[in-house]
Amino acid sequence: MSIILLYNLLTVILFPFYIIILLIRAIKGKENIRSLRSRFTLYSTKRNREKLIWIHAASVGESMIAINLVNQLKKKYQNTDFLITTGTLSSANLINKWLPPGVYHEFTPLDNIFTIRKFYQYWRPTVGIFVESDIWPVLVTFGAKKCKLILLNGRLSDKSFQIWQKFPKIFKLLTDSFSYIGVQSKVDLEKYQSLGCNKAENLGNIKFSNQELEVNKKELAYLQELFKDRKIFVAASTHEEDEAVLLDIIYQFKEEKIDKFYPIIILRHPERASYVGLMCNKLGLKYSLRSHKTKNNILKNDLYIVNSFGEVGLFYSLAEIAFIGGSFKMKSRIAGHNLLEPAYFENVIIVGPNMGNFQNITNEMLENKACIQINTSEELKNQILFFMEDKNQKICQEYSDNAKKYVKSKQKILGNYLQQIDIFFND
Repeated sequence: MSIILLYNLLTVILFPFYIIILLIRAIKGKENIRSLRSRFTLYSTKRNREKLIWIHAASVGESMIAINLVNQLKKKYQNTDFLITTGTLSSANLINKWLPPGVYHEFTPLDNIFTIRKFYQYWRPTVGIFVESDIWPVLVTFGAKKCKLILLNGRLSDKSFQIWQKFPKIFKLLTDSFSYIGVQSKVDLEKYQSLGCNKAENLGNIKFSNQELEVNKKELAYLQELFKDRKIFVAASTHEEDEAVLLDIIYQFKEEKIDKFYPIIILRHPERASYVGLMCNKLGLKYSLRSHKTKNNILKNDLYIVNSFGEVGLFYSLAEIAFIGGSFKMKSRIAGHNLLEPAYFENVIIVGPNMGNFQNITNEMLENKACIQINTSEELKNQILFFMEDKNQKICQEYSDNAKKYVKSKQKILGNYLQQIDIFFND
């Protein structure tokens, strides 16, 4: 019995358990009625045109790539439908905020032969584009029989690579389902090739092609006036480990009466706001929540917690220093987040010790003096203090200028990926 047949059999046997898991996720707020219907391929919308380009993006970062790709592809293929599938409510909220008109969005279907067969029969994609590495066995192997599949911006973290080294035949089976694979770095290319995948090509990281984040100009003008006498520090996409470090530093600054410093923490998962609020209460820190929409008392409190989606660009616009969250999560698959986004906003970019998911980018930016990496909370505190000093503004400007030059120099990568999509769409 082949591996895929065995996997198909297991997914059928375990189907009742999937239902229980999804119900538990729904109780925890990680699923809703729409996502559950979508996962079971109970669709209510129908495609209109003969051809459809489908883009699959696992989470928030990949969703931004998907939106950018759709915006570019719609210009060229005006008589084509577009579908984006994502895996989480967080990514769905982001997608729905920036979804271009006429583009469909659904959640990733259960990786079961029955739901996957219905997915392909319903949408009938001409081309399926997978972003990065969210490869489900049935979704990919069955899909290869129905349309051309492309893997863009492929990558393998060190942890994933170690796991796949134990199962190289399965890795080759899955990657053979793709008509084309474009990976994001030379290191990733070497990993793919060592696992038996010979069709991969290094095209660079497509996240370089993400456009500057959207900003509400009216809201920006208001906040700029509000914070005009403060130096803004933004910590974006934070997790618990980051917040423990950051809140301790904010507490120290409060005790040391460093008045011009004002911190803004943007939660990776907004639903954690109440938990972070409890952390603040334990330290005696007063905070304002973005969701409360009360702006009059913001400066009277010690920090501002942003628990909303799609506003990162707004707060990067206010910041002088940006810290990238997820980078204090040691020995975790969450090894840092996108450090390219703040580069457009003239921020000094600081990252923590674990940037494994963006290691190649981090290394290049460090070489170009486009970001700073710290290893401890004490180093982070010292770097914030250094760049908050007026006398160090020349160095501050140097780092922010270098970051902007670096990200601008990589824009041609998008054209390379679009060219590959064009080849298989018209094949």
